Amino acid sequence: MPLTVQVVTPEREVEVSDDAELVIARGTEGEVGVMPGHAPLLISLGIGPLTIVHQGGRREVLAIDGGFLQVSRDQVIVLAEYAVIPSEIDASAAAGRLDELKRRAAAEAGSDDLKRQLARAELVHEIARM
Repeated sequence: MPLTVQVVTPEREVEVSDDAELVIARGTEGEVGVMPGHAPLLISLGIGPLTIVHQGGRREVLAIDGGFLQVSRDQVIVLAEYAVIPSEIDASAAAGRLDELKRRAAAEAGSDDLKRQLARAELVHEIARM
């Protein structure tokens, strides 16, 4: 029986899938992989990719920042502060945003918010290049 995956942000439902064989996420304590039959689980998410491997081997990678991942009865629910799918990413705009944040980070060393924005921009840029 495949996994059902739902990814939701405060603004919208980003992704719904009912044919996942594997979900890989970056938690605050490290990476976790979830397959059908996984024990119930709740983890806090960090900044990183969320990979969904569908039946037939098709892979989908989303950019996720913060929130929680819950596993219960072959259902994975991701409640994220921020999530974006590759088709929503403008690669040139992502590269420009990354360059801008790198310049700001060099000038304003020490800002935690700026570091988080930079990490998110690097992830989005990486996913856009896939």
